[in-house]
Amino acid sequence: MKSSRFVLCLAVATFVRSALHGAEPELRLVMDRDQRPIAIEAIGWPKDDLAAITKVPDDDYLAKRLLVYVQDAKGQTQLPTIAGRYEVVANGVRFTPQFRFQPGLCYEANFFPPPPGPEASPSLVRKEFKVPPLQPAEPARVTAIYPSASTLPENQLRFYVHFSAPMSAGDAYSHVKLLTADGQPVNRAFLEIGEELWDGSGKRLTLLFDPGRVKQGLKPRQEFGPVLEAGHTYRLVIDSSWKDERGQPLADGFEKRFAAGPAIEAAVDAKQWKISSPVAGTRDVLVIEFPRPLDRALLMRMIMVAGSDNKQIAGHITISQEERRWEFRPEQAWLAGSCALVVDTALEDSAGNNLARPFEVDVFDEVDKTSAPQLVRIPFAVKAR
Repeated sequence: MKSSRFVLCLAVATFVRSALHGAEPELRLVMDRDQRPIAIEAIGWPKDDLAAITKVPDDDYLAKRLLVYVQDAKGQTQLPTIAGRYEVVANGVRFTPQFRFQPGLCYEANFFPPPPGPEASPSLVRKEFKVPPLQPAEPARVTAIYPSASTLPENQLRFYVHFSAPMSAGDAYSHVKLLTADGQPVNRAFLEIGEELWDGSGKRLTLLFDPGRVKQGLKPRQEFGPVLEAGHTYRLVIDSSWKDERGQPLADGFEKRFAAGPAIEAAVDAKQWKISSPVAGTRDVLVIEFPRPLDRALLMRMIMVAGSDNKQIAGHITISQEERRWEFRPEQAWLAGSCALVVDTALEDSAGNNLARPFEVDVFDEVDKTSAPQLVRIPFAVKAR
Protein backbone atom coordinates (compact mmCIF):
# COMPACT_ATOMS: atom_id res chain seq x y z
CA MET A 1 0.00 0.00 0.00
CA LYS A 2 1.44 3.38 -0.99
CA SER A 3 0.69 6.93 0.02
CA SER A 4 2.14 10.18 -1.28
CA ARG A 5 4.53 10.47 1.66
CA PHE A 6 5.50 7.00 2.83
CA VAL A 7 5.43 3.38 1.70
CA LEU A 8 4.10 0.69 3.98
CA CYS A 9 6.14 -2.40 3.12
CA LEU A 10 4.32 -4.99 5.21
CA ALA A 11 1.92 -5.24 8.13
CA VAL A 12 1.32 -8.53 9.90
CA ALA A 13 -0.81 -8.80 13.01
CA THR A 14 -1.54 -11.93 15.01
CA PHE A 15 -3.41 -11.71 18.27
CA VAL A 16 -6.03 -13.31 20.48
CA ARG A 17 -8.92 -10.86 20.31
CA SER A 18 -10.75 -12.17 23.35
CA ALA A 19 -7.71 -12.15 25.58
CA LEU A 20 -7.20 -8.40 25.79
CA HIS A 21 -9.27 -5.70 27.38
CA GLY A 22 -9.68 -2.47 25.43
CA ALA A 23 -8.75 -1.83 21.82
CA GLU A 24 -7.37 -4.50 19.53
CA PRO A 25 -3.57 -4.50 19.46
CA GLU A 26 -2.13 -2.62 16.52
CA LEU A 27 0.77 -0.41 15.49
CA ARG A 28 0.16 3.05 14.14
CA LEU A 29 2.50 5.52 12.53
CA VAL A 30 2.39 9.08 13.88
CA MET A 31 2.90 11.58 11.08
CA ASP A 32 4.12 15.17 11.04
CA ARG A 33 2.57 18.01 9.03
CA ASP A 34 4.40 16.81 5.91
CA GLN A 35 2.97 13.31 6.39
CA ARG A 36 6.31 11.82 7.36
CA PRO A 37 6.49 9.25 10.19
CA ILE A 38 7.91 10.66 13.42
CA ALA A 39 6.78 8.09 16.02
CA ILE A 40 5.06 4.71 16.47
CA GLU A 41 2.11 4.01 18.74
CA ALA A 42 1.32 0.56 20.09
CA ILE A 43 -2.41 0.38 20.80
CA GLY A 44 -4.24 -2.37 22.71
CA TRP A 45 -2.75 -2.59 26.18
CA PRO A 46 -4.84 -4.07 29.00
CA LYS A 47 -6.32 -1.18 30.93
CA ASP A 48 -4.84 -2.24 34.27
CA ASP A 49 -1.39 -2.59 32.73
CA LEU A 50 -1.60 0.82 31.07
CA ALA A 51 -2.77 2.42 34.32
CA ALA A 52 0.20 0.92 36.16
CA ILE A 53 2.63 2.23 33.53
CA THR A 54 1.08 5.67 33.79
CA LYS A 55 1.63 5.76 37.55
CA VAL A 56 5.13 4.25 37.52
CA PRO A 57 6.85 4.53 34.12
CA ASP A 58 9.15 1.57 33.39
CA ASP A 59 11.17 1.98 30.20
CA ASP A 60 12.86 -1.42 30.61
CA TYR A 61 9.47 -3.11 30.61
CA LEU A 62 8.24 -1.07 27.65
CA ALA A 63 11.43 -1.80 25.70
CA LYS A 64 10.60 -5.52 25.90
CA ARG A 65 7.06 -4.95 24.61
CA LEU A 66 7.69 -2.42 21.84
CA LEU A 67 10.88 -2.81 19.81
CA VAL A 68 11.94 -0.86 16.72
CA TYR A 69 14.76 -1.87 14.36
CA VAL A 70 16.42 -0.66 11.18
CA GLN A 71 16.41 -3.05 8.22
CA ASP A 72 19.28 -3.38 5.77
CA ALA A 73 18.96 -3.28 1.97
CA LYS A 74 18.05 -7.00 1.95
CA GLY A 75 15.27 -6.55 4.50
CA GLN A 76 17.27 -8.13 7.32
CA THR A 77 16.68 -6.86 10.84
CA GLN A 78 19.67 -4.99 12.23
CA LEU A 79 20.56 -5.27 15.91
CA PRO A 80 20.35 -3.63 18.35
CA THR A 81 17.00 -1.87 18.55
CA ILE A 82 17.08 1.87 17.91
CA ALA A 83 17.07 4.15 20.94
CA GLY A 84 14.16 6.39 21.81
CA ARG A 85 11.71 7.43 24.48
CA TYR A 86 8.39 5.95 25.58
CA GLU A 87 5.28 7.78 26.72
CA VAL A 88 1.73 6.76 27.53
CA VAL A 89 -0.97 7.99 25.14
CA ALA A 90 -4.77 7.58 25.13
CA ASN A 91 -4.97 3.76 24.96
CA GLY A 92 -1.41 2.73 24.28
CA VAL A 93 2.27 3.66 24.29
CA ARG A 94 4.15 5.92 21.89
CA PHE A 95 7.78 5.38 20.86
CA THR A 96 9.65 8.41 19.52
CA PRO A 97 13.11 7.64 18.13
CA GLN A 98 16.13 9.38 19.59
CA PHE A 99 16.96 10.51 16.06
CA ARG A 100 14.26 11.08 13.48
CA PHE A 101 13.41 8.26 11.09
CA GLN A 102 15.83 8.74 8.20
CA PRO A 103 14.66 9.21 4.61
CA GLY A 104 15.31 6.17 2.43
CA LEU A 105 15.57 3.65 5.32
CA CYS A 106 13.25 0.75 6.16
CA TYR A 107 12.21 0.11 9.75
CA GLU A 108 10.55 -2.77 11.58
CA ALA A 109 8.40 -2.44 14.70
CA ASN A 110 7.44 -5.39 16.89
CA PHE A 111 4.74 -5.10 19.54
CA PHE A 112 4.13 -7.86 22.08
CA PRO A 113 0.84 -6.96 23.82
CA PRO A 114 0.93 -7.82 27.52
CA PRO A 115 -0.96 -11.08 28.26
CA PRO A 116 -4.05 -10.86 30.46
CA GLY A 117 -2.81 -13.73 32.62
CA PRO A 118 0.49 -15.33 33.64
CA GLU A 119 -0.05 -18.40 31.44
CA ALA A 120 -0.98 -16.58 28.24
CA SER A 121 1.65 -16.25 25.51
CA PRO A 122 2.07 -12.75 24.10
CA SER A 123 0.87 -12.27 20.57
CA LEU A 124 2.88 -10.34 18.00
CA VAL A 125 1.97 -7.27 16.02
CA ARG A 126 4.56 -6.40 13.39
CA LYS A 127 4.85 -3.48 10.99
CA GLU A 128 7.50 -2.60 8.44
CA PHE A 129 7.66 0.81 6.82
CA LYS A 130 9.98 2.78 4.60
CA VAL A 131 10.61 6.49 4.87
CA PRO A 132 10.73 7.83 1.31
CA PRO A 133 13.81 9.69 0.09
CA LEU A 134 13.47 13.45 0.09
CA GLN A 135 13.46 15.27 -3.20
CA PRO A 136 16.76 16.93 -4.14
CA ALA A 137 17.07 20.52 -3.01
CA GLU A 138 19.72 23.09 -2.26
CA PRO A 139 22.19 21.50 0.18
CA ALA A 140 22.16 22.87 3.70
CA ARG A 141 24.76 25.35 4.91
CA VAL A 142 25.78 26.78 8.27
CA THR A 143 24.03 30.12 8.66
CA ALA A 144 25.43 31.23 12.03
CA ILE A 145 27.33 30.18 15.12
CA TYR A 146 26.54 31.79 18.47
CA PRO A 147 27.93 33.40 20.54
CA SER A 148 28.72 35.75 17.69
CA ALA A 149 31.46 37.76 19.46
CA SER A 150 35.05 37.45 18.33
CA THR A 151 36.33 37.32 21.92
CA LEU A 152 34.80 34.82 24.31
CA PRO A 153 35.54 34.16 28.00
CA GLU A 154 37.88 31.25 28.68
CA ASN A 155 35.08 29.65 30.73
CA GLN A 156 32.74 29.66 27.72
CA LEU A 157 30.23 26.79 28.04
CA ARG A 158 28.48 26.28 24.71
CA PHE A 159 28.03 27.08 21.05
CA TYR A 160 24.85 27.05 18.97
CA VAL A 161 25.34 25.99 15.34
CA HIS A 162 22.49 27.04 13.03
CA PHE A 163 21.81 25.40 9.64
CA SER A 164 19.62 26.48 6.73
CA ALA A 165 17.87 23.07 6.55
CA PRO A 166 17.39 20.01 8.81
CA MET A 167 20.52 17.95 9.28
CA SER A 168 21.18 14.25 9.71
CA ALA A 169 21.83 13.29 13.32
CA GLY A 170 23.94 10.67 15.03
CA ASP A 171 27.51 11.58 14.04
CA ALA A 172 27.66 15.32 14.70
CA TYR A 173 30.84 15.18 16.76
CA SER A 174 32.82 13.64 13.91
CA HIS A 175 32.19 16.79 11.83
CA VAL A 176 33.11 19.39 14.45
CA LYS A 177 36.64 20.30 15.56
CA LEU A 178 38.10 22.92 17.85
CA LEU A 179 41.58 23.89 16.66
CA THR A 180 44.31 26.01 18.21
CA ALA A 181 46.04 28.82 16.33
CA ASP A 182 48.60 26.38 14.89
CA GLY A 183 45.91 23.99 13.66
CA GLN A 184 46.20 21.40 16.44
CA PRO A 185 42.93 19.87 17.66
CA VAL A 186 41.84 20.50 21.23
CA ASN A 187 41.18 16.95 22.41
CA ARG A 188 38.08 16.08 24.42
CA ALA A 189 36.80 19.64 24.03
CA PHE A 190 33.11 18.80 23.79
CA LEU A 191 30.80 16.81 26.00
CA GLU A 192 29.72 14.15 23.49
CA ILE A 193 26.13 13.33 24.37
CA GLY A 194 24.64 10.28 22.66
CA GLU A 195 21.29 11.97 22.10
CA GLU A 196 22.93 15.09 20.58
CA LEU A 197 21.31 18.38 21.47
CA TRP A 198 19.18 19.24 18.42
CA ASP A 199 16.18 21.53 18.49
CA GLY A 200 12.85 20.24 17.20
CA SER A 201 13.49 21.46 13.66
CA GLY A 202 16.81 19.67 13.27
CA LYS A 203 18.37 22.99 12.25
CA ARG A 204 20.13 23.98 15.49
CA LEU A 205 22.75 21.96 17.35
CA THR A 206 24.00 22.86 20.82
CA LEU A 207 27.67 22.03 21.42
CA LEU A 208 28.64 21.87 25.09
CA PHE A 209 32.19 22.16 26.30
CA ASP A 210 32.92 19.53 28.95
CA PRO A 211 31.76 21.31 32.15
CA GLY A 212 34.35 19.28 34.08
CA ARG A 213 37.06 21.15 32.18
CA VAL A 214 35.39 24.52 32.61
CA LYS A 215 34.53 24.46 36.31
CA GLN A 216 37.44 25.01 38.68
CA GLY A 217 38.66 22.16 40.90
CA LEU A 218 37.12 19.23 39.02
CA LYS A 219 39.15 16.18 38.02
CA PRO A 220 38.77 16.51 34.20
CA ARG A 221 40.17 20.06 34.36
CA GLN A 222 43.05 18.94 36.59
CA GLU A 223 43.81 16.00 34.28
CA PHE A 224 43.35 17.57 30.84
CA GLY A 225 43.46 21.30 31.56
CA PRO A 226 40.86 23.91 30.51
CA VAL A 227 39.38 23.80 27.02
CA LEU A 228 40.13 27.49 26.37
CA GLU A 229 42.95 29.62 27.74
CA ALA A 230 42.87 33.40 27.87
CA GLY A 231 45.19 35.03 25.37
CA HIS A 232 44.97 32.17 22.86
CA THR A 233 43.07 32.08 19.56
CA TYR A 234 40.96 29.22 18.22
CA ARG A 235 38.94 28.03 15.26
CA LEU A 236 35.65 26.12 15.53
CA VAL A 237 35.52 24.17 12.27
CA ILE A 238 32.47 22.49 10.68
CA ASP A 239 33.52 20.20 7.82
CA SER A 240 31.62 20.10 4.54
CA SER A 241 31.15 16.30 4.52
CA TRP A 242 28.38 16.57 7.13
CA LYS A 243 25.17 15.44 5.45
CA ASP A 244 21.81 17.12 5.70
CA GLU A 245 18.49 15.31 6.11
CA ARG A 246 18.43 14.56 2.37
CA GLY A 247 21.80 12.86 2.51
CA GLN A 248 23.56 15.73 0.73
CA PRO A 249 26.84 17.13 2.09
CA LEU A 250 26.90 20.72 3.24
CA ALA A 251 27.28 23.30 0.51
CA ASP A 252 30.46 24.56 2.20
CA GLY A 253 32.47 24.08 5.32
CA PHE A 254 32.33 26.79 7.97
CA GLU A 255 34.58 28.09 10.68
CA LYS A 256 34.37 30.60 13.50
CA ARG A 257 37.60 32.28 14.57
CA PHE A 258 37.75 33.73 18.07
CA ALA A 259 40.09 34.67 20.88
CA ALA A 260 39.73 33.59 24.50
CA GLY A 261 39.58 36.37 27.06
CA PRO A 262 39.48 36.41 30.86
CA ALA A 263 36.92 34.24 32.61
CA ILE A 264 33.60 35.80 33.64
CA GLU A 265 32.67 34.56 37.11
CA ALA A 266 30.03 37.02 38.35
CA ALA A 267 26.28 36.45 38.34
CA VAL A 268 24.20 38.34 35.78
CA ASP A 269 23.06 41.61 37.39
CA ALA A 270 19.78 42.91 35.97
CA LYS A 271 20.33 46.20 37.80
CA GLN A 272 23.03 46.99 35.23
CA TRP A 273 20.68 46.59 32.29
CA LYS A 274 19.80 49.75 30.38
CA ILE A 275 16.11 49.84 29.37
CA SER A 276 14.85 52.25 26.70
CA SER A 277 11.09 52.58 27.07
CA PRO A 278 8.75 53.05 24.09
CA VAL A 279 6.12 55.73 23.56
CA ALA A 280 2.40 55.04 23.85
CA GLY A 281 0.41 54.88 20.62
CA THR A 282 3.38 53.47 18.67
CA ARG A 283 4.82 50.06 17.93
CA ASP A 284 8.32 51.30 18.70
CA VAL A 285 10.75 48.73 20.04
CA LEU A 286 11.42 48.22 23.72
CA VAL A 287 15.22 47.91 24.07
CA ILE A 288 17.41 46.30 26.72
CA GLU A 289 21.18 46.75 26.53
CA PHE A 290 23.33 44.35 28.54
CA PRO A 291 26.83 45.09 29.84
CA ARG A 292 28.00 41.67 28.58
CA PRO A 293 26.64 39.15 26.07
CA LEU A 294 23.92 36.77 27.24
CA ASP A 295 22.90 33.38 25.89
CA ARG A 296 21.00 33.96 22.64
CA ALA A 297 18.71 30.92 22.83
CA LEU A 298 17.69 31.77 26.40
CA LEU A 299 17.14 35.42 25.53
CA MET A 300 14.53 34.32 22.99
CA ARG A 301 12.36 32.66 25.65
CA MET A 302 13.26 33.82 29.15
CA ILE A 303 12.21 37.47 28.99
CA MET A 304 8.50 38.27 28.78
CA VAL A 305 6.80 41.67 28.59
CA ALA A 306 3.75 42.17 30.79
CA GLY A 307 1.26 45.02 30.52
CA SER A 308 -0.40 46.99 33.32
CA ASP A 309 -2.95 44.16 33.61
CA ASN A 310 -0.09 41.67 34.18
CA LYS A 311 -0.96 39.83 30.97
CA GLN A 312 1.76 38.94 28.49
CA ILE A 313 2.09 41.32 25.53
CA ALA A 314 2.54 39.55 22.20
CA GLY A 315 5.36 40.67 19.97
CA HIS A 316 8.56 39.85 18.11
CA ILE A 317 12.04 39.57 19.66
CA THR A 318 15.30 40.51 17.93
CA ILE A 319 18.81 39.91 19.32
CA SER A 320 21.76 41.94 18.03
CA GLN A 321 25.13 43.54 18.84
CA GLU A 322 26.80 40.24 19.76
CA GLU A 323 23.91 39.29 22.08
CA ARG A 324 24.24 42.54 24.06
CA ARG A 325 20.98 44.07 22.77
CA TRP A 326 17.42 42.72 23.12
CA GLU A 327 14.57 44.34 21.20
CA PHE A 328 10.84 43.71 21.47
CA ARG A 329 8.31 45.04 18.96
CA PRO A 330 4.68 44.56 20.07
CA GLU A 331 1.96 43.31 17.74
CA GLN A 332 -0.32 46.14 18.89
CA ALA A 333 0.49 49.75 19.77
CA TRP A 334 1.74 50.41 23.31
CA LEU A 335 -0.67 51.71 25.92
CA ALA A 336 0.54 54.32 28.39
CA GLY A 337 1.15 53.08 31.91
CA SER A 338 3.27 50.79 34.04
CA CYS A 339 4.60 47.61 32.45
CA ALA A 340 7.23 45.07 33.46
CA LEU A 341 9.86 42.73 32.13
CA VAL A 342 9.32 39.28 33.63
CA VAL A 343 12.67 37.50 33.60
CA ASP A 344 13.48 33.88 34.44
CA THR A 345 16.45 33.88 36.84
CA ALA A 346 17.87 30.91 34.87
CA LEU A 347 18.83 33.36 32.09
CA GLU A 348 22.57 32.90 31.59
CA ASP A 349 25.55 34.52 29.97
CA SER A 350 27.79 32.40 27.74
CA ALA A 351 29.78 31.16 30.76
CA GLY A 352 26.78 29.75 32.63
CA ASN A 353 26.39 32.58 35.15
CA ASN A 354 22.71 33.40 35.68
CA LEU A 355 20.62 35.91 37.59
CA ALA A 356 20.48 33.67 40.65
CA ARG A 357 24.15 32.71 41.02
CA PRO A 358 27.52 32.52 39.27
CA PHE A 359 28.45 29.25 37.59
CA GLU A 360 31.34 28.55 39.97
CA VAL A 361 29.11 28.45 43.07
CA ASP A 362 28.89 24.87 44.33
CA VAL A 363 25.19 24.01 44.42
CA PHE A 364 25.50 20.22 44.25
CA ASP A 365 24.73 19.86 47.96
CA GLU A 366 21.49 21.79 47.57
CA VAL A 367 18.25 20.14 46.51
CA ASP A 368 15.88 22.25 44.47
CA LYS A 369 12.46 21.40 45.87
CA THR A 370 10.54 23.17 43.15
CA SER A 371 10.61 22.74 39.40
CA ALA A 372 8.77 26.01 38.77
CA PRO A 373 10.84 28.81 37.22
CA GLN A 374 11.93 31.61 39.53
CA LEU A 375 10.93 34.97 38.06
CA VAL A 376 11.89 38.58 38.72
CA ARG A 377 9.92 41.63 37.63
CA ILE A 378 11.67 44.72 36.29
CA PRO A 379 9.20 47.62 35.99
CA PHE A 380 9.29 50.20 33.21
CA ALA A 381 6.88 52.89 32.09
CA VAL A 382 5.37 53.39 28.63
CA LYS A 383 5.49 57.15 28.19
CA ALA A 384 2.52 59.13 26.94
CA ARG A 385 3.01 61.22 23.80
